[in-house]
Amino acid sequence: MTAHPFRLLGQSGFRLVINGIVVYMDPYLSNSVQELDSPDLERLIPVPIQPDEVSDADFVLISHVHIDHCDPQTIPSLAESSPHCQFIGPKPVVEKLMTWGIEGDRCSIAEEDWMDLGRDLKIVAVPAAHPEITRDSNGNLSAVGFVLEISGKRCYMAGDTSIEDELLDRLHGLKPISFALLPVNEHNYYRGRRNIVGNMSVRDAFGLAEEIGISLVVPVHWDMFAANSVSPDEIMAIYRQIKPRFDLEMNPAAITL
Repeated sequence: MTAHPFRLLGQSGFRLVINGIVVYMDPYLSNSVQELDSPDLERLIPVPIQPDEVSDADFVLISHVHIDHCDPQTIPSLAESSPHCQFIGPKPVVEKLMTWGIEGDRCSIAEEDWMDLGRDLKIVAVPAAHPEITRDSNGNLSAVGFVLEISGKRCYMAGDTSIEDELLDRLHGLKPISFALLPVNEHNYYRGRRNIVGNMSVRDAFGLAEEIGISLVVPVHWDMFAANSVSPDEIMAIYRQIKPRFDLEMNPAAITL
């Protein structure tokens, strides 16, 4: 399979180029969490690119409305700098984007059936439990992850999620999935007390990867905020202890798809 340039942007964000199509997911390219939410939630890693410099986006996938994924200081600016870009996310995200002035014909609700984006790229939304899987009265999910099919190879981009049976069942139905970005910032009492929802633990993420038969795991959502961080040493220690059958990649520069 052809290697497709892939770049992590911090938190759960990434940029991926697939046969000339440039896809961003959950780009958090500001310091809005600290400025709009909590003064002590300062970025631990620098902004990799300014939103008004993102002129190449063809598609932006957004998993849910939390501002470290659907950022009011990133998305509107990016929409201007990439005027041809299309945005795909669950219904609450689409509604939010439209309140920011992004035209409705540029926004699509993420579908639980395959969406063909062209050039051997398809995507399908899968449920995300953040903290639970929820749907509106019409069955629309409030938070999603995405499975991308790139020239026949499937990748799971989880967004923010814990594990529920419905999610596992859906992923089983989409196998084989060879690559996954999985959040490892577990929910715990102290994060909950600060209204930080949290996601899978490291062990949960590794267990999911083992059960689904994923070959390569990249842990995410551990690097951005001190109150919601996970030590890379802890991630590696658990990996060495349980000796799973998948490869683990902590170095973003080493990732190719």
